[in-house]
Amino acid sequence: MKIKKHNLLVCALLIFSVLILQTSLFAQKGPKDYFKFRPLNKIQMPKVHKVVLPNGIKILFVEDHTFPTIDIRAMIKTGSVFDPADKVGLASITGEVIRTGGSKNMSGDKLDELLESLGASVETGISQNSGYAYISLLKQDVDKGLQILADLLMNPAFPEEKIKLAKIEAKSVISRRNDDVGSIANREFSKLIYGADHPYARHIEYATIDAITRDDIVSFYKKYFHPNNIIFAAWGDFNWEEMKNKFEKYLGSWKKETVNIPPKPEVNYNFDYSVNYIDKPDVDQSNILLGHIGGVMNNPDFPSLVIMNQILSFERMFKKIRTDEGLAYSVWGNYGASYDHPGVFSAGCQTKSSSTVKAIKLMLEELKRIQAEPVTDEELQKAKDMYLNGYVFNFDSKSKVVNRLLTYDYYGYPETFMSDLKAKIEKVTKQDIQEVARKYLKPDKVRILVVGNKKNFDEPLSVLGKVNTIDITIPQPEEKTPEASGESLEKGNKLFKKILAATGSEEKLSRITNMSSSFSLTQVTPMGEMNVDGSVLMVYPDKFKVVINSAMGEVTILVSGSKGKMVVPGRGEMPMPQPQIEQYKNTVYRDPVFLAQNQSKVKAQYIGKTKIDGKECEDVLLTYGTYSFHFLVDPETGLTKGMIYTQQGMQGPEKVKEIYYDYKKINGINLPMRTVTIGLSDGKKKGEQKVKEIKFNVKTDLKVFDF
Repeated sequence: MKIKKHNLLVCALLIFSVLILQTSLFAQKGPKDYFKFRPLNKIQMPKVHKVVLPNGIKILFVEDHTFPTIDIRAMIKTGSVFDPADKVGLASITGEVIRTGGSKNMSGDKLDELLESLGASVETGISQNSGYAYISLLKQDVDKGLQILADLLMNPAFPEEKIKLAKIEAKSVISRRNDDVGSIANREFSKLIYGADHPYARHIEYATIDAITRDDIVSFYKKYFHPNNIIFAAWGDFNWEEMKNKFEKYLGSWKKETVNIPPKPEVNYNFDYSVNYIDKPDVDQSNILLGHIGGVMNNPDFPSLVIMNQILSFERMFKKIRTDEGLAYSVWGNYGASYDHPGVFSAGCQTKSSSTVKAIKLMLEELKRIQAEPVTDEELQKAKDMYLNGYVFNFDSKSKVVNRLLTYDYYGYPETFMSDLKAKIEKVTKQDIQEVARKYLKPDKVRILVVGNKKNFDEPLSVLGKVNTIDITIPQPEEKTPEASGESLEKGNKLFKKILAATGSEEKLSRITNMSSSFSLTQVTPMGEMNVDGSVLMVYPDKFKVVINSAMGEVTILVSGSKGKMVVPGRGEMPMPQPQIEQYKNTVYRDPVFLAQNQSKVKAQYIGKTKIDGKECEDVLLTYGTYSFHFLVDPETGLTKGMIYTQQGMQGPEKVKEIYYDYKKINGINLPMRTVTIGLSDGKKKGEQKVKEIKFNVKTDLKVFDF
């Protein structure tokens, strides 16, 4: 049978019409029109067995027979908020050395070996608001594990060598705390909100770590570590009644005591507006934080604040500043709420220096907009979906569930807090969002913090208001020296004059503008000795050019005043951290030519007699500005036989002694040609430098220091 052309045309038109209709229908619909998501499965909470032993220990037991393992965690009612103001770091070191120091029955090192053989791990520590102890092991080793944990908690040894190691590690953290811009911003913003000396914002310093003694640690432990001040949680492959008996066996003999826990620090906050700045000339992006005090998690408005925060952060600020304007690498907001004290509300972003002020203005606009304009149905639904779709991940392991229940018990929250919060969030309305935004957000009374390089800002920060500059210089340990007297100052000044005279005539020293030298250096490292050659150009009063011929190639270091950079093979130019720049500046202050040219600004104090290589010398403490160091002087010749000063080492400040040999007169200036450096803490050699050649007033292109 033949089909007529007319019928073919009609069929074609019908097919075309259907295709057009289908295309139109698909164009009007999105994925949600074709995919229907089933409600999330009901979350099954594990059965929790709560027990209180006669000595006051509270335990939460949760059986989980999935794997043949057992985990036990304890929370101790203590925290670094209870550190004395002059010994900040005491709680942290106490918590660390409980584990590293071992017990009176087993050293920390022996414990390491035992745990390795068992395939188990034990941790202890003390954070801001609580202490903790944790052990994870195979079920067949549970008796040994509980015995170890009980022994550590009941009989810690606190050996001096482990305390010393913990203090060295703490100082190492201090020395690196200004390396990361984000860490600087978070640390200093907390101080802006709570106050620099408030327990919720303060941090360790060299002086507070040095002040901590073993007696302090023992006293802190005895104050808080008692069975009636600890809550345990145990989960894993066990029968809970059998585990209860094991707890009684190993911890039941621990006697309860009266525990007098101080009240948590009060937070007194006054809403006000301020603009604060931290100068980081070595970066080309700004870290911005702005905000004010936050709230607590048991606030009835907390569910609405959670959703408001989601909308403000992701639907408003992120979309406006990052997506629409393309100004920021990252944008965030957080209405911070803690269990037992007000948290911090903050909004922040990382942006290039040239968009700093614009980004701040946009953030402030969004804070005001969420108060003025009701959120849309879509914004509300997205924010709820984001929270609720992630809710299930709070329950994807027994560990998460049990640790959360332990935390709720510790802070006195109901164990249903999480499920109650979910139910309340589901009921949050658009009106609720606007009400809490108006009630809790204060866009006209935020404290603004910018960490960055102001030379590259799009506008001066002063357009936002009066700027307060924050100094983040790390305070160095103060040296304990005899109190200066008229006699010690007079004798010190005479010796200082004798040093300068022995170095060279005042006329020759005053005419020196720069000094160039080449050297060979042997540095003692943990991997052995490292030998390098190099040269240094010192342009008085504050410029350095150092060239080091290393195994990777020629490394160049340039310092000019408060600026510094390095040029490294294969990596190019990079800014120098401020502590390294300070090291070079201090080198100038110790230089005899500089001291001669600035002698009116130098304070000299006689300290007493000392010996170098069996030779009796006079100890003179010299101070230029806030920097102090010791010259050890040959009383007969006036030549400096050595020097003692503090330098920044890999693990914080360390005192070293330089011993000088082989003096040589160059153009009438007496300088040592060999220097040996020794660490005063251990008496070990740290390095040796031999000078090959020294020249004064060499022709120099100062443009190299223009950066």
